[in-house]
Amino acid sequence: MKLPAINQQEDELLKKAMLGDRAGIAYLVDTYRDFAFTIALGIVSNREDAEEVVQDSFVKAFSSLGKFNNASRFATWLYRIVYNTSLTKVQYRKPAAVSFDITHAPELPDLSENQAWHSLVTAERKQYVNRLLSGLPTEDRTIVTLYYIAEKNIGEICEILDMNKSAVKMRLLRARKQLEAALHLLLHQEKRNLL
Repeated sequence: MKLPAINQQEDELLKKAMLGDRAGIAYLVDTYRDFAFTIALGIVSNREDAEEVVQDSFVKAFSSLGKFNNASRFATWLYRIVYNTSLTKVQYRKPAAVSFDITHAPELPDLSENQAWHSLVTAERKQYVNRLLSGLPTEDRTIVTLYYIAEKNIGEICEILDMNKSAVKMRLLRARKQLEAALHLLLHQEKRNLL
């Protein structure tokens, strides 16, 4: 059973990419590289390795594009390649300190006072999220990232991580509880530091 394409334009560009068309390939890279990088960084823990994983993953995906049969969405298929390539990368080296970064856009200069305040609040929230996510085990962090940031459903996460639904649901529930407890502790410590 084939799933419907995300949209007509993407389906056409995917078909073009399968034929080696540069515009189709560029569209796929531009659309999916940032989140592919987020997944890789969450697993390999440093920017250089994450960039290498993303590059290797796209090479693998494009060299196997003829085997892609639209049984799943392209993003799901690609993110599974990124996940597996990341795991292979860390398998051959000792893990470094975790540095999980969900931000990809540079800060804009010369912001108005309201924009500056909003940017400060947003940066602080991202810092808390990164700090909390870095405390989760790799697979749990990946599941939370796929579910909440990439907005993948449980079925897609199962396919990306090659796990069954009950395992993904259990890990997601456990990760939510860990994040809630860690957030409560973190905010309590922040409150004490302010007083």
